[in-house]
Amino acid sequence: MTAMPLRSLPPAHRPLADALALGPALLERARSSAAPWIAASLVEGPAVVLGAAQRAGRVVDLSACAARGAPVLRRATTGTAAFLGGRGVVWTLALPHVAALAPDATARTLLNRNVRGFLRGFARAGAPAHYFGREWISLQHRPAALLGVDAAQDGAVLLEVLAGHDAPPAIPAELAAPDERAVDRWRGKAPAALAEVVPARVSPEALAGAVIEAVALHAGLPLADGGEAPELALARFQPITAPDDPVPPGAGAVVLARVPIGWIEAAAAAAVDGAPARAWLGGDVLTARWLLDALGRGASPASLDASPASLDASPASLDASPASLDASPASLDASPASLDASPASLDASPASLDASPASLDAEAAPLDGARLDDLRALVQRALSAGRAPER
Repeated sequence: MTAMPLRSLPPAHRPLADALALGPALLERARSSAAPWIAASLVEGPAVVLGAAQRAGRVVDLSACAARGAPVLRRATTGTAAFLGGRGVVWTLALPHVAALAPDATARTLLNRNVRGFLRGFARAGAPAHYFGREWISLQHRPAALLGVDAAQDGAVLLEVLAGHDAPPAIPAELAAPDERAVDRWRGKAPAALAEVVPARVSPEALAGAVIEAVALHAGLPLADGGEAPELALARFQPITAPDDPVPPGAGAVVLARVPIGWIEAAAAAAVDGAPARAWLGGDVLTARWLLDALGRGASPASLDASPASLDASPASLDASPASLDASPASLDASPASLDASPASLDASPASLDASPASLDAEAAPLDGARLDDLRALVQRALSAGRAPER
């Protein structure tokens, strides 16, 4: 049986808000077509792109960003913030289920398995790429591309990769809030702009296309033209002006806790009509937004209590051997065989979309950078610290 193709939108210049809104739109297309979708957007900064669950004022100084002319926007995927200092690329990959490109992928390994095609694409463009777990891809041994992820309970997955061409993805110190400056996001390494690690002959447009082609090649899927871009819902992707965004209005005091990826935070939500106490829960973790919502509501099904869903013990917990590509081909036209020092390390068997969708429950939900116990404990701290008044 012929595998369903990976449908793509060709690389295109888009306003940053449009590029971010493309994620939910392609996720809906992936659901409705039962096929994976990919796109690349060429964007312009300066701007800061927050993860879906990061509180703005804990990450950046909004006044300093405004003075710099760098709007702060929020993407649909969780994880940490990226800075776009000039030209940049946002890749959007939407999957109908976690195993749509890699047959052995699960919700717990979805980043590790699905990042491999991106590694191959960067390598084909002349930048050896590695992924050692968590939230960034290394090019030429320097952090250069940031990852964001979201997953729905029906198993659909959204993955975003953001990289700056003219400036590294790290938020400049003068724009960062004190809590953000306290975190070593890059494990002691100096982040890189694409222009520093990709050969000068490779334009952002060429790199964007090379990565799309490599994702399809790595999955063993044909690449098909996706036609016209979808209609975009832009309201939620406008610049942020409130430091507490996205904490709900009327919430109690925000409490924070350090975790391996940075910070998690929570606040008691305002009680409504005698409803059970609940909390807003957010932070830097890479996880499903529905899981944060469920924990904030105090959900404690057996699946949540079975065992902590933790992927933070070490990068190796994501995979026995890091996904990496060490080849550095001389040109974009290099033979694919020259990129695979050990083909077996890449998924040899084509990714078939006939695999049964892996729907997600709380026990299997993706979670990297904190444990379920950490998140539950912070919710309880927030509820104890100060319940918001009823309204």
